[in-house]
Amino acid sequence: MFVIGLTGGIGTGKTEVTHVLRDLGAVIIESDKVAHLSYRPGTDAYEEIVEQFGKEVIDDSGVIDRAKLGGLVFADPDLRIQLETIVWPAVRGCITERLIQEKERGTKIIVIEVPKLFEAGWEDLADSIWTVEAPSASIAQRVNVRSNLSETQKNARVQAQMTKWERAERADLLIENSAELVDLRERITNLWRTNPEIQNAINN
Repeated sequence: MFVIGLTGGIGTGKTEVTHVLRDLGAVIIESDKVAHLSYRPGTDAYEEIVEQFGKEVIDDSGVIDRAKLGGLVFADPDLRIQLETIVWPAVRGCITERLIQEKERGTKIIVIEVPKLFEAGWEDLADSIWTVEAPSASIAQRVNVRSNLSETQKNARVQAQMTKWERAERADLLIENSAELVDLRERITNLWRTNPEIQNAINN
């Protein structure tokens, strides 16, 4: 089994890349979705979050209001670190279990999408790390289309991540997403077909 760690900044096009890789046959694990599961009532992370941040982050149905929690933590780096200290170990544990299950199933290619892979120190989960990056104008357009974040909120999320250059220096592969979606799909498809590690995993 070959495991790709896919990272990149906010609005760079990681989701589009995972869609292509899924179509090509990879199993995708999205760390953000795993994190959302860790927020469910009854989990250890849920209890710790409520203890640390108070009942004001819970909505009327008893579920953690992620928008409200996000507003708190991205406005205060210390609070963000507190939340990451709670959530990251829970998410890593779930991802590790999933990797074991996929290996037992005979899965060939796994992609773990982790926006803050380097910040979390999860390089050891992957055999190869790819980062998706894009021009600032393209990032701003994608973020505006998909979210209602204010300029301050967007900047806070960008500042909470490594810079493009830091990720590019540490990644095994840099994917520049600066063209149309059809071009991105073609480049990822060619990469899939020509990458020896991917092809070795598929054929063995």
